[in-house]
Amino acid sequence: MFGSLLIGIVIATGFILLVVYTQKQDIVVKWWEWVLTVLAFLYAAFVLETIQAFLLEGTIQGAVVIGVVLSVIAIVWAVLLARFVFAPK
Repeated sequence: MFGSLLIGIVIATGFILLVVYTQKQDIVVKWWEWVLTVLAFLYAAFVLETIQAFLLEGTIQGAVVIGVVLSVIAIVWAVLLARFVFAPK
């Protein structure tokens, strides 16, 4: 329970900091880019919750394997968003 709460706090804080960053940098983000960003944050929360679930069941190797597989997708998604959406122009 505490782990899920902590994951939610980290995800929400990251999203709020991203919104503040876009306002300070005067970056114009279209509505569909925000949709992709929200989906990326939701996917990151899913990855962290999945890793937590495997750890709570005691399968450390399963947590590592699923963490690596799912995290690669999340990292690529984050890099593409940073490069093409949130890079100052």
